[in-house]
Amino acid sequence: MTRRAVAIVGAAGGIGSAIARRACADGYDLIVMDRPGDALDAVASETGGRAFGLDLTDAASVDLAFAQARKEMPSLYGLVLAAGVVDNGKLADLDAAEWSDILAVNLTGPFLCCLAARDWIADSGRIVTLGSLAGRTGGVITGTAYAASKGGIEALTKSMAQEFAPRHITVNCVAPGAIETPMLAAHPAEKKAAMSASTPLRRMGQPAEIAAAVAYLLHADAGFTTGSVMAVNGGLRMD
Repeated sequence: MTRRAVAIVGAAGGIGSAIARRACADGYDLIVMDRPGDALDAVASETGGRAFGLDLTDAASVDLAFAQARKEMPSLYGLVLAAGVVDNGKLADLDAAEWSDILAVNLTGPFLCCLAARDWIADSGRIVTLGSLAGRTGGVITGTAYAASKGGIEALTKSMAQEFAPRHITVNCVAPGAIETPMLAAHPAEKKAAMSASTPLRRMGQPAEIAAAVAYLLHADAGFTTGSVMAVNGGLRMD
């Protein structure tokens, strides 16, 4: 039986690498994408994935990476968009360049990836985006640009879910709360402690718990779920 291929963008990050490990354990053939470097090479080595470097802020770089990956893996079942950068600057701390930098990676980058993959992903395939609790709250400890970018990811997910539905391709978003990753180190310790204390489950989440949510949305069992935002935040926000 031919194994299905899944491409993970942002595979070198704390959450992205956990998603790659889970997808490997679930039997997918992997394409791992991120900025070139040792971290990406390590994930590729651990999971047996084919590594492709890219710069999400550069449309030509995204197009080239996806074209090269498609040559090695002609049919793509799943696309997971897990790349992102965090920023704590509120409106008074931002300028137009900083705003643009955050949105370029967190929102325009995923858009460029979906544009490059729209004819590559197979019918009945899966697209999973990574949002954030900040997309709903406006950001408690994160900044204005970050919150706006993640709100945009939710809207992009829902729009694409409608567009891809005739091909039976589902598009869903996982929206984590505070997760124990190197990215979280950007937040002051007292703010992280306060978030843990205010979370009903009284702890931070683990990358493997986000990977498990993504694994469900990639699975055949999620075939009637599309345009959804799955909150994985320990009960910090209950909609």
